[in-house]
Amino acid sequence: MAKTITITTELILETTDFDETNQPLSPETESNSKCFHIRLIESLTTCELFLSGHYVSLSPFDVIMLSSDQPVTLKNLTAPAQLRVFSECLHAPTPLNMVVVGDNPMVHDLMNAGEHEPHYIVYRHLTDQLKHRYFDLLAEIECQNLHDVFLSYQREMAAGLLLTELLRNHEQTISISDSDFPGTDLHHASADTQSGLIFNYLVLHSQNATLQGTATHFGYDKNYFSRLCRKLFDKSFTGQLAFIRIELAKRMLALSNKTIEEIAFELGYKNSSSFFAVFKRDMSMTPNDYRASHGYRRSASHD
Repeated sequence: MAKTITITTELILETTDFDETNQPLSPETESNSKCFHIRLIESLTTCELFLSGHYVSLSPFDVIMLSSDQPVTLKNLTAPAQLRVFSECLHAPTPLNMVVVGDNPMVHDLMNAGEHEPHYIVYRHLTDQLKHRYFDLLAEIECQNLHDVFLSYQREMAAGLLLTELLRNHEQTISISDSDFPGTDLHHASADTQSGLIFNYLVLHSQNATLQGTATHFGYDKNYFSRLCRKLFDKSFTGQLAFIRIELAKRMLALSNKTIEEIAFELGYKNSSSFFAVFKRDMSMTPNDYRASHGYRRSASHD
């Protein structure tokens, strides 16, 4: 399914929105095929959304790969947002599954997590336009008769090429801070998913996260987990937690009316003075100056 949508305020993508062109399994394959849904959302404009309760900002041609066919709420925060939504139904075994899923750790990790809760990966800085052209190709094919076995096969291969292209140079294009990676088992996950899972945990526990507590949560020895963090993030556990706190502070300053004291407390700083000093050191401006230049919705929220 390919669909271009415009969100002025809020839109709920229901399960039925993703069933328009996915063909049902034939009787001879129903018994030995497993279906897994992946949605691909391409931003055609600059927009700021709440995706199932999580804030995500998107630039033109940014992509979200979303697992599950469960309903998803997209709430727009600024000007009307234009998005292009694709739905892929992966069947195993198929050429698509063999070519893409077998070699694609991101899709593999999403499939292993199941479809009970949506998880997503955000890709940014897709400036080469190749991914965008694959989206165009998929949209063009879906305007044709998909009951034609040749066109159906071409569509499947085009979807596989798109997923493979998203994998290429993914270290530079995946936004770990914006993605919602699945699961809690790091031991058999890809490095990208390991990074995302640890990042998600630290975001949720930014106020009181410790090296020992986080290592225990994921079932690792403290010293081993410390080395794993340095390998994944190229910085220490403490450095990664400090980075996450600054990123969260920036969003709170821009998107909320919380006081500096409230933000400092929520992020685990001993006092507002400590938060003030750390923020100024890392951002070369005070929290108040950052809010004045980036918190453009703050004054509007009182209207």
